[in-house]
Amino acid sequence: MKQLALLASVLVVCGLGAVGCDKKDETPAVNTPAGPAPGGDKMAGGDKMASADPVKDKVDAAIKADDKLAGVTVEHKDGKVVLKGEVADNAAKKHAGEVATKAITDAGSTDKLQNMLTAKSH
Repeated sequence: MKQLALLASVLVVCGLGAVGCDKKDETPAVNTPAGPAPGGDKMAGGDKMASADPVKDKVDAAIKADDKLAGVTVEHKDGKVVLKGEVADNAAKKHAGEVATKAITDAGSTDKLQNMLTAKSH
């Protein structure tokens, strides 16, 4: 009988402790900075945070990894990836399109590419 009473009291204590565990702290934050953390959109260690647009991120990374495509910007909206900027020649423009198309496919997207790059020399 003593064991049953002891077991019942242990269960009651554990049950009461568990009930209070899911209570959230509702104290308002004080002195929290508004806007992004210092250093922009980087995480500790200097890594960029993932944006909400993985297709744009994939294409942008592929373009930036190629020195011949410096100055090319990437936009992504309404199922279309748009390349803008100026490249050395038509071969570089074509190359940028190929790099972007591969990155779009690698991202698992079926978005279309619009190559609006201008060539300095034809």
